[in-house]
Amino acid sequence: MEEIKHILVPVDGSDASRHALDKAVYLALHCGSELILLTVVDMNKEINSFEQVSTGGYIPSELKEKGYEILTDLMHQIPAEVKAKAVVRIGDPAPNIVEYCQEAPVDLIVMGNRGQSHLKQILMGSVSQYVLLRSQIPVMINK
Repeated sequence: MEEIKHILVPVDGSDASRHALDKAVYLALHCGSELILLTVVDMNKEINSFEQVSTGGYIPSELKEKGYEILTDLMHQIPAEVKAKAVVRIGDPAPNIVEYCQEAPVDLIVMGNRGQSHLKQILMGSVSQYVLLRSQIPVMINK
């Protein structure tokens, strides 16, 4: 069996991502893994199209600060014996999660599912579904 050295936990501050973090902490304690908490601030949700054009590609520091606020809160839930790091990215969450796994050593992704109805998942799409279908590494979806 392959060792699980690095566990990626995409978080957005929701209850679902907090529950996924709890599972990831449990696994990290038993496997001696490092946790990587990743939050992706979706600029499309934070800044309207007109403001994005007027920024000329500049990403306001407030966006990253919002991501670090989420991560700082969650890092306090991780026991001291578990090695963990926090990463903030700006962009579309689903592809950013998959891209991160291609750039950094990750052995497992543990993420939450928002519990959307099947109709909403079909109409709106789902970050967890996107990652599950496109990831080259194992994905654990926590309900």
